Amino acid sequence: MDTRDLRTHFGLSQEMMAEWLGVARSSLALTERGYQSTAPATGVQQARLELAAKGLVYDGAGGTFPAPPPLPEPSPDAEELGFHLRICQGRILGLELQLETLRRRATPYAARLAAAPALRAYPGPVENPEDEQNWLTLFEREARKQLRTTCGATAKRLLEARLAGLRCEAELLAEGLEESMLPLDTVERLQEEK
Repeated sequence: MDTRDLRTHFGLSQEMMAEWLGVARSSLALTERGYQSTAPATGVQQARLELAAKGLVYDGAGGTFPAPPPLPEPSPDAEELGFHLRICQGRILGLELQLETLRRRATPYAARLAAAPALRAYPGPVENPEDEQNWLTLFEREARKQLRTTCGATAKRLLEARLAGLRCEAELLAEGLEESMLPLDTVERLQEEK
């Protein structure tokens, strides 16, 4: 592996890699661009990193042996998870309220669409058929427009999708919070089972 690959593998900046190798950052940059060769003094440090990436330890005499087990990742921060869980739960309540409001707002418009065929089917005489047709057209058009743009199936589906995502997020946060409260050996055992 060259230094750029090693930096990518370990997420190192040029500055941090140069510090590990014991060279100036500018020298490492020139080496990575192919303008100068690697200093011989950096060979052992670079070899150690390359071998560590493969789970091996350089023994100093040209050989290797297996590396000790990796360090465990830090446990989730219970305070941070709890904070985000509370935010998520608040957003869920807000969206549930919006969804209920949306349903209430849609009810009269849905009632209009349900009643329109019956109003149009009236066989009896009307005082002014043209005015009634215009009124019924407006009655339906306004209902369709409101249901299409503000409180109908599309708006409801979008809110339901956001709610589903937030509920899933809250569930994952709650699980993480629960795990972060467990003793370390229990968390490690659960991670091994996954």
